[in-house]
Amino acid sequence: MKRRYMQLLLVALLLLPALACGGGDEATPTPTSVPETAPTTAVEATPTPESVPETAPTTAVEPTQPPETSSSIEIREATFARGLSEEMQAVDPTTDFGPTDTIYLSLTVKGRPKEGLVAARFYWGDDFIAEADVDLGDVNSGLIFSIGEDTFVGYTLTHEQPFPVSDGYRAEVFYNDQALGSYSFRVVPPPEAIPTQINEVVLARGADENYNPIEPTTSFAPADTVYLVGRGDLGIATWLQADWYVNGQLDEAGTRSLGLEENYPDVGFSFSFLPEGGWPVGEHYVTLTVNGEEIGRYTFTVSE
Repeated sequence: MKRRYMQLLLVALLLLPALACGGGDEATPTPTSVPETAPTTAVEATPTPESVPETAPTTAVEPTQPPETSSSIEIREATFARGLSEEMQAVDPTTDFGPTDTIYLSLTVKGRPKEGLVAARFYWGDDFIAEADVDLGDVNSGLIFSIGEDTFVGYTLTHEQPFPVSDGYRAEVFYNDQALGSYSFRVVPPPEAIPTQINEVVLARGADENYNPIEPTTSFAPADTVYLVGRGDLGIATWLQADWYVNGQLDEAGTRSLGLEENYPDVGFSFSFLPEGGWPVGEHYVTLTVNGEEIGRYTFTVSE
């Protein structure tokens, strides 16, 4: 699997479920620290309030995989928000969050199911972030099923370090391991961030102290270190990643990521790589990803 910035950046995550019933190597900018520990998660349940409001969230995310089986439950709405009420309904619904925001998800379940686990699994692209589930049997035991009333399930996703800016986040919801739907959200730059724009990218034999390319070229020898050198305007929370492909196959040893904590107008950056044992003769390439989007694929040739 392609190594992603999330795996390098996040130190620890906390996912709280609750339920209520009711109706390369170099760059001018300073990179963020890159811990080697894997993400950890913890799950806790909050008490169930008895009061039931009659209002429901007005902003919902449409599922990409709605339930269709009689043995399942029905998710009426899945709503991301900036907060949750005591009844686990969405407060200030949105699908856009800042890098340091806490992310809330409210699920509206039709009726009052009396058994089963409702789980929410959060992902960034292919990378798993955290998971939590709620046992409907524990929470709804002793309650009388009432047509027209709903069950609200709430999840809270927190983090110790900022989330990378990206459109590729989602929460997948399951009932007893049966997929009910996939709901997307995104992390956007903070208001004070300048717009990120890459103005120039070249391959070269090196980079000077100001990150200007030295001997730009697309032809290299097997023992050459290949440099990807660029310049642009980089805003707060922007992250860049270079992935090197040898004969069309990703070499994860060369993957490098850079995260920014300040605005950097008109700044240079560079990534470099030399595979162990040198480059094989042939054609190779490097990709540059900015905030989760591949913006360029740069091909070069290695010959004796």
